[in-house]
Amino acid sequence: KQRYHTVGYVGDVKVLEPKDPREGRGVPERSGTPGTSYVCYRKDGTFKRFITFDKNRMPRYAIDYGTHDGVVSLHVHYYKNGDKDGDIEYLHPEHELYKKHQKLFKGVKFERN
Repeated sequence: KQRYHTVGYVGDVKVLEPKDPREGRGVPERSGTPGTSYVCYRKDGTFKRFITFDKNRMPRYAIDYGTHDGVVSLHVHYYKNGDKDGDIEYLHPEHELYKKHQKLFKGVKFERN
């Protein structure tokens, strides 16, 4: 069952919202389309989560903006064989993934570098 629908694009990244407005905002854990990426924003328009998938429709990495270990941060989770692989990595403006996806990070503020 598809819980999300595309409401726009940022570059080639699909912006998703839940089909049922009572559901929380998020991105799918799996993709029906090879090599695609999704982003979701909070109701106030700030960045919440981004995920990208490989050619086999498996997640490669996800970037979140939220509280982790008591710190509000922009951080990345890497995946291996569909499961989260290891610890998170904090992003900052000089980080390669931040530079690659910075156009997505609306409203992100840094408390930790």
